[in-house]
Amino acid sequence: MENCMVLEWDHIEMNFRSYDNITGQSIVGCKAILVGDQVFVVVAQLFGGSHIYKFDESWTKFVKFQDIEVSRISKPNDIELFEIDSEMFFVIADSSKAGLSTVYKWNNKGFYSYQSLHEWFRDTDAEFLDIDGKSHLILSSRSQVPIILQWNKASKKFVPHSEIPNMEDVLAVKSFRMQDDLYITLTRFIGDSRVMKWNSKQFVEIQALPSRGAMTLQPFSFKNNYYLALGSDYTFSQIYQWDGEKKIFRLFKEIYVQAPRSFTAVSTDRRDFFFASSFKGNTQIFEHITIDLSL
Repeated sequence: MENCMVLEWDHIEMNFRSYDNITGQSIVGCKAILVGDQVFVVVAQLFGGSHIYKFDESWTKFVKFQDIEVSRISKPNDIELFEIDSEMFFVIADSSKAGLSTVYKWNNKGFYSYQSLHEWFRDTDAEFLDIDGKSHLILSSRSQVPIILQWNKASKKFVPHSEIPNMEDVLAVKSFRMQDDLYITLTRFIGDSRVMKWNSKQFVEIQALPSRGAMTLQPFSFKNNYYLALGSDYTFSQIYQWDGEKKIFRLFKEIYVQAPRSFTAVSTDRRDFFFASSFKGNTQIFEHITIDLSL
């Protein structure tokens, strides 16, 4: 639809209403960034370059703030925001053959390209995570297994660290924590998507989830309820819930969303919601409710 729609929670109508529209060409991602009290949105586009918009309080809307150097980004596939030593960064994963996945850094005036990670690998996703107190990036690619980059404090750059073997053609990687343990999910379109756990030396598989046209395996949680949402382009998407006793994710519910591309948990002061964005149909909003059956 060539726009990023900004929604606002309406406390009176008790629903989400349209607040602003950021228009563009073939937009593949919109990522909100908070820098102090400023709000930015990175808009990644397949054509016409990518841009950053800033919330203007006097206009109460988002206005264009800066362009992102087009020469480095050919086919953006994911935007990931992170912070290291109180400095703000974001990385754009580039999925074209000649693309360069690039890290950008905030310099108090704007975001500038800081480090090119690697080329020729058709990267599909980037995930920032803290492993044993050190900053890392995991890059998944169409043409190799996911690689783990570690932040070097001396050079202040990411350097190759290790890889996740036997996991070719991963479309997305997400991380989450439960009871102080670190986990990642690796999404495959067809075959088995996987849940892996860090064991102080490497990531080891704890569960495989059969994928049927999956573009995302998204972890999310509300209070102490932990879930995974496994999308499907061909059938129902599946919600799994963590079973603390058996230590596995169990199928909890099936939902129908046309070609889901992302799942996001959003909470207001009293209510919990789950957004499912669709490539072909409407974005759907579900509510997470807890029913007390003890009465």
